[in-house]
Amino acid sequence: MKKISLYAVSHILSIFLLADNNFYIYGNQQSSFNSFGESGLIVLPSAEIKDAGSVNFSFSRNDIYKYGALTISPFNWLEASYFYYRPRDLYWTGPFTKGQYLDKGFSIKFNHELSEHLALAVGLSDFSGTGLFTREYILGTYRDNGYKFTAGLGFGKFADQDSFSNPFGLIKSGFKKRPLQSSNYNLGGSPSYDQWFRGDASFLFGAEFFLSGRLKNTTLKIDYDPFDYINSFSTRGKPGADFDLRKKDANINIGLHQAFGENVSLGIYFIKGNTLNFTFTFGGNFSGPFFKKKLPSVSALDSQKGNSAKESFYEDLIFNINRKSIFLQSAELKDGNLEVAVASSKYRNPIHIHALLGETVAAVQKTNAVPVDSLTTVGINVGHELHRISSPLSVFSDRENAVLELVAKESTLAAGKGDAYRSYEFRPTIKYPASFTGITPALVNHIGDPVKFYYGGIVLRLDNEIQFSSRLQLNTEIHQNLTNNFDEKRNFPDSLLPRVRTDIVSYLQESDTYISSMQLDYFFNPYKEVFGKFSAGILENMYAGAGVEFLYKPFEQNFSIGLEAYRAKKRAFDRKFELLDYEINTGHINFNYHLPQWGILGTLSYGKYLAGDEGYTFDISRRLPSGFRTGVFFTRTNVSAELFGEGSFDKGFYFQIPIDLFLNDYRGGYINFKLRPLTRDGGQKLEAGNDLIGLMHTTSRAEIERDWGSFND
Repeated sequence: MKKISLYAVSHILSIFLLADNNFYIYGNQQSSFNSFGESGLIVLPSAEIKDAGSVNFSFSRNDIYKYGALTISPFNWLEASYFYYRPRDLYWTGPFTKGQYLDKGFSIKFNHELSEHLALAVGLSDFSGTGLFTREYILGTYRDNGYKFTAGLGFGKFADQDSFSNPFGLIKSGFKKRPLQSSNYNLGGSPSYDQWFRGDASFLFGAEFFLSGRLKNTTLKIDYDPFDYINSFSTRGKPGADFDLRKKDANINIGLHQAFGENVSLGIYFIKGNTLNFTFTFGGNFSGPFFKKKLPSVSALDSQKGNSAKESFYEDLIFNINRKSIFLQSAELKDGNLEVAVASSKYRNPIHIHALLGETVAAVQKTNAVPVDSLTTVGINVGHELHRISSPLSVFSDRENAVLELVAKESTLAAGKGDAYRSYEFRPTIKYPASFTGITPALVNHIGDPVKFYYGGIVLRLDNEIQFSSRLQLNTEIHQNLTNNFDEKRNFPDSLLPRVRTDIVSYLQESDTYISSMQLDYFFNPYKEVFGKFSAGILENMYAGAGVEFLYKPFEQNFSIGLEAYRAKKRAFDRKFELLDYEINTGHINFNYHLPQWGILGTLSYGKYLAGDEGYTFDISRRLPSGFRTGVFFTRTNVSAELFGEGSFDKGFYFQIPIDLFLNDYRGGYINFKLRPLTRDGGQKLEAGNDLIGLMHTTSRAEIERDWGSFND
């Protein structure tokens, strides 16, 4: 069989290399994913990484296993993935559940681009799972028109065969020996740092050839297969392994990868000399919008008899900015200086609002013959001044061709002034209470179950906001189930802690019509740069209660400090108005630090969690100018790993994709995705809505300054 497979490899290679010697037009030469959801070849990774803002799902299938991975690139130098692996021949809990065993874990890769042609990478695969896939690598990728070559060293499962003594042993003898099992594997979920880059090493190598002509966007991939499929891939200690199925006949893998545009691809690979593997990948890059936005043009109203030029100016201004979903709260024009307080949930970027408002003011003041020399935009949210942005009106005359550096230099930023906007000369009459209702379809998800990767459904979501005043509002979210597969999920919490989250299945299965939240909030601003909120009602899917939140966020600094304290009571499983007996006081002190040059926000919280445990949560995320955000978190409390259960401690990752990236119009709102490897009861926070750190975004200079790039969008 080895002779046949090697002949087949050489024959296929000669066909495709001779098919087209023109290496000038190859189509898509971007990095692609291997069978394990990593940027790479067939089973090996490469030193390349997708651009920042990329999110991709990969699915692989062959006779041995099914494999799924979610891969995110928060930076151009960092790639992280979460995977699910299901072997077809292993039993899970008994002799009647063959093919139901499920393993999962995290992988990470750090990349450095040395030049246009050469990249280096260091990576850890399955670095915090059960260890059944654990492997590390250091490698480089050389690329040129038409081809890429990858080579380096592998450790762990990458050194199953043809291995040699670890070269790092020359630096420290401890690198020569790799523990058979990490001390953290008894419960899973903890970093296996005592094994990283230890033990024997093996050479890794492979190549990609980009075909041209009629085979444009097709890549021929070849790599060295270092795995021992019998002793690797979860067979250790697991009965039922089909050794004939796992038998390996060749150490070279070969196959074709076909890109369908930039976001979808299919790989068909011949692995280990006797097995076909299919890999399907789809995703996208969310660092910018997919469509150009359209905005209404400026037009003038017929002036009403008896109105002054200034009154007509205000009326025209309201009419035109309302059409752009920017709502005037108050305004004052004095000595050519116009200050306008506005609120908008449609635009995330305050510079964008300032630019749209300035362009409108420039057009309206000409129509009404009202001289305006400068504009100050006062951003308002929940009755608070967030910031003040001032510019000469002349910078808006040719916004598309404006030089951003000059615009920023001529403009000034300042903190909000509390209630100063309420004293302006022009204040439109706002009738309270005001009610706003929307009905949209939405997804509901439960991800991270030990039996199945995804449970989900589609609901019809009713969102209602009643504003009793600018600072008092009631937000209600009601769901009507349309379809889901939650009934397929089994409920076995197996928890020694109070079941504050592990009985989520009972909530998912109980009712088709339920109240997701009904939260009454009162916002206040007791001191300069200090914001507050009182909340009461149904705070989230599983808890009702009442509490208070404070946030100190100085405008000239990159940090903020928050405090939140709630009395929470568990809701009945039907998620209507009844409550269960369990109740608790929970709260946290939060320290947030923003690194504006990279868009990074780090948060360290300390306090008491829903199960009564005490400890800290560390959360770090990155926000791109498009509004796309991705982050990771972990929590450590005074609950031991044994009491916490499988997973050892709470951890996970999340991302937010702005809805309007997919639209030709601006719109608020996000597609939210949050994943925990396991739902446990330790380290669980209350998830009350309208958190101040989100509402008070753009109340610091650094947050606004990094958005100047959107001025001429």
